[in-house]
Amino acid sequence: MGAKLQALFILQEIELQIVDIRRQLQRKERRVGAQMKKLKSVEATMEAERQDVLKVQSQFDALDMDIKGRSANIDRLREHLNTVRTNKDYAAVLAKMNTEKADVSKIEARALEIMQGVEALKKTQADQEQTFSVERNKLEEYQIQLEQTKESFAGRLKQLQKRRDDAAEAIDAKTLTLFNRLSERYEGEVLAEVERTNPRHDDFICSGCHMSLRVEVANMLKSRDETVVCKSCGRILFIDRNT
Repeated sequence: MGAKLQALFILQEIELQIVDIRRQLQRKERRVGAQMKKLKSVEATMEAERQDVLKVQSQFDALDMDIKGRSANIDRLREHLNTVRTNKDYAAVLAKMNTEKADVSKIEARALEIMQGVEALKKTQADQEQTFSVERNKLEEYQIQLEQTKESFAGRLKQLQKRRDDAAEAIDAKTLTLFNRLSERYEGEVLAEVERTNPRHDDFICSGCHMSLRVEVANMLKSRDETVVCKSCGRILFIDRNT
């Protein structure tokens, strides 16, 4: 292996370590992001339930006021019974009072049903608040773990970045640009070995994408220290000269 490919190998080795650290950080960042999304979903559900409670409570309050108004009217009708002078008037007032009582009974039954619904909603709301508390604690824990991981890797990343910068100086600008683009695409796996698929035949493949390679590519890599890329996946190729 020539000096150029050797320099690329050294750079890739450092790059893979950097990529591994970044991957670990990204996993924790994604976990924090997912937990934040989950927490917002629980919060939205809680808000919807709060609005439901307010709506149903408003219905109950309206019925309660109606009951109180009708009950007051019943009291007035009862007092009026003591002042009527004819049987006809007495019967008319009594009929009104009985009708009002019947309506009150119906409204009270409806109010009771609504109140039971309010209590059920409040219980669900309390359960959601507990869920929110649990998920919020998880988020705080994940955020702490993320910050701790960042702190633990900070020195190592700085050191690796310095080594990467030093290693990159041994590579020409064009090849380095290619390396950086491939590293971003393949998460640091820039180089791919040319493999012989059959020891008796000159059949070769790229170990990165497993696509066939012409024998001329293998021969070129054995005889020259050049940057040769796979036509299929674009990775920089290398070969064991004993292949």
